[in-house]
Amino acid sequence: MAKKNFLSKIEHQFPKKYETLIILNPDIDEPKLNQFQSKIKDIMSKNGAELISFEDWGSRKLSYDIKKLNKGKFVSVNFLAYGSFIREFERNLRIADECIRFQTLVFNRDLEIKKETKEGAANE
Repeated sequence: MAKKNFLSKIEHQFPKKYETLIILNPDIDEPKLNQFQSKIKDIMSKNGAELISFEDWGSRKLSYDIKKLNKGKFVSVNFLAYGSFIREFERNLRIADECIRFQTLVFNRDLEIKKETKEGAANE
């Protein structure tokens, strides 16, 4: 009797919250950054993801040189999406010339609750 892998057929019925930190070329100017942001919004709208925030953290020194660059422009993107979207999103980031590195994280409820309780305790 063959053993069935029932976990492979389970699909998420709800989107999860993700954060992607992107390091861009430090020489990118404001119009190109706006163009990059609209490209991300377009990818998300085509694939059913919802953009929560797009934050420009500015230029920072890198710990080590990446592609002969010692600085990078950091951008944080928070969004709601299904797991299948992440593969398509990261594929587009790999293709983008202005993108040096990126890292995507999924938020768990525990992390959000702990963060909220720490902020509440700090305000008191």
